[in-house]
Amino acid sequence: MLLGYSLLAPRFAERVRETFPVLDTEAGRVAQIIVITELMQSASRGDHPELVPALRALAESLA
Repeated sequence: MLLGYSLLAPRFAERVRETFPVLDTEAGRVAQIIVITELMQSASRGDHPELVPALRALAESLA
């Protein structure tokens, strides 16, 4: 979740990735996809819609 909410602050998002190398594992990628799904659903209800483009880009990078 921390990575998802930090996507609009690229330097901080990179720091999150460096701090949590588990994000680069298979389990980490699955967790990111789950979080992306949850945040996209929240955005569809009006919560943080500004994250949508960054979430889509992250999803594409994980595919």
